[in-house]
Amino acid sequence: MSFTAPDWAKRHNYFHHSNPRSKDRAKNIFEKAVVRPKIQWAKLVLDNPRKESHHEKARAILDAFTKNRGSANMAAGRAVQDATDLHLIPDEFGTTLTLVEAIHIAQDNMRKYQAKDYNATVREGDTARKEYYIDELAKVTEHAVLGLQEAMKMDNRLIGETDYKDTLPGNALPHNTLPDYGRRGDLKTKWSKPHHNSKDPTTTKWRKASLPSSLSGMFDMNNVYQAAGFYALNGRQLPFLVYANAYDYKIFNEHNAPELKPAFLEEVIRDIAMHHKTTENILQAAHDTEDLFGLCDPDFNQIYWKEPPAYLNQARKAWGLEA
Repeated sequence: MSFTAPDWAKRHNYFHHSNPRSKDRAKNIFEKAVVRPKIQWAKLVLDNPRKESHHEKARAILDAFTKNRGSANMAAGRAVQDATDLHLIPDEFGTTLTLVEAIHIAQDNMRKYQAKDYNATVREGDTARKEYYIDELAKVTEHAVLGLQEAMKMDNRLIGETDYKDTLPGNALPHNTLPDYGRRGDLKTKWSKPHHNSKDPTTTKWRKASLPSSLSGMFDMNNVYQAAGFYALNGRQLPFLVYANAYDYKIFNEHNAPELKPAFLEEVIRDIAMHHKTTENILQAAHDTEDLFGLCDPDFNQIYWKEPPAYLNQARKAWGLEA
């Protein structure tokens, strides 16, 4: 479905909404109004030999807004989904890989991940996670596959990522969401954490990642809001969430999670739409970027703003907190 963005949306390069609990409103606006347009500009400049005089500036923009923004945990999660896709979702010829083949490819993908390196402590920690997760990935993938197969056992065929974009009630701009599987489900991976012995700092032990017992926690409620977006746009197909670690898996759906029942999901959709409407009001009220940032304030202490120093420096400049 195509949408014609109103002038106030074009003015701020803000063309769609997303899960409001994935980041705070200030960061969401910063990402859409500043970061994405600058990245797009930088890539276009670097692809144009006639713009060589701007290449240095373009590379600096890409470094500030893209470098060191991932993590070993995120890379490992993507690698597991690479494997589950290859093993469960038939390609254009109707074939899939064996689980062993899919895991090997995912491990190779994980090896290509470049650890964060903006200081020595970060580099050491993220590198250690990367190396550990390359091995742990096999077991996490096995449990992810088992969980997904059980969650979709009644499906006629298995479907991978589906891109949905449509407006919620009362909104002018569309909500965009991307369920991982079956048009209604998402895969979440959990990874062991390093634990340093205070008596022997040179020794690192790894603590088992736990699976949630319910969806009532703050971070799991973020996933409920994501799933409510699926439900809102896929014809009210009830969602599922599969959590997997190296030891087990857990499936949440309408049968064992009140947060995934229709009544609760409808309430969440109303809350999401109200959040989006407030964002739209801010966009309409702001005549330029300075106005826009004057209408939303970031809390840089929140986890959503846990970003590399170069990125945070640019964000602080946008709000006039840095020269």
